[in-house]
Amino acid sequence: MSSEARDSAPAREGTDVARRLLVAVSALAIIGTVLGLLLVQRIGTTYRDGLEVARDSALVASTSTASVERLAADVSKLAASAATSLEQATTVVDSAAESAADIGTAFGTNVADALDGTASIANRLASVIETIERFIPGNSASLAEDLRTLADGLAPLPDQLRDLGSQLSATSTELQTASANLADVADQLDQLAASIDAATEQIVSVDALAQDIADRADRALNRSSTDLWLLRFLVVVLGLGTLAACVAAHRAVGELARRDAATTTGTGGTAAV
Repeated sequence: MSSEARDSAPAREGTDVARRLLVAVSALAIIGTVLGLLLVQRIGTTYRDGLEVARDSALVASTSTASVERLAADVSKLAASAATSLEQATTVVDSAAESAADIGTAFGTNVADALDGTASIANRLASVIETIERFIPGNSASLAEDLRTLADGLAPLPDQLRDLGSQLSATSTELQTASANLADVADQLDQLAASIDAATEQIVSVDALAQDIADRADRALNRSSTDLWLLRFLVVVLGLGTLAACVAAHRAVGELARRDAATTTGTGGTAAV
């Protein structure tokens, strides 16, 4: 065996190995393309499902926040109206407490003393008139008896008026306490209305955010089909490019092997001559 034949044997083995490697790479490119297409399909399905869930959740959140916003606005108006009513009631109660105190003072002092004095005067006048009537002949109606009847009727009234004055004073104190409580409740309702208004602003911002998320998810969902087709096209292009490169390399290796074989044959023929 000539030296050229011995040198060409390793070259042929290297060429065969290169061809097998290129075939293996081509097969891997085909398998990788198929797996890539399957992976893109699965990712696309998951992506579309996620976008649909995000869109539907955002729409539900937007609807819920809109309902809560209307309810909060109604509650805020109700609290503000109740606070205004309580403030008006507080004014009425303060006026009633002041009037009750004034009337109680008048009944317990001035009016009671006046009636007491009137009863005393009527009693004294009855005694004087009774003395005068003794000198008047006839059996006419006695003015003295009428005055004593008036005095007897007036006798219990001063004590009753003083009791009534004490009751009115106590009622005035209770009304003042109630007025303070009503004022506190009115302040609390005002604070509640302010807190609800502040919360409503946050709810409005959440509603706007939910609407924005729903719109963006819907737009992304509409673009998802095109995006997935582009991704599939990219996977196919990469796979076909790799396969084409392997085929071209395989042909180039084959061409080099034929050239080496031709060169070896030519050299061997020359040596034999």
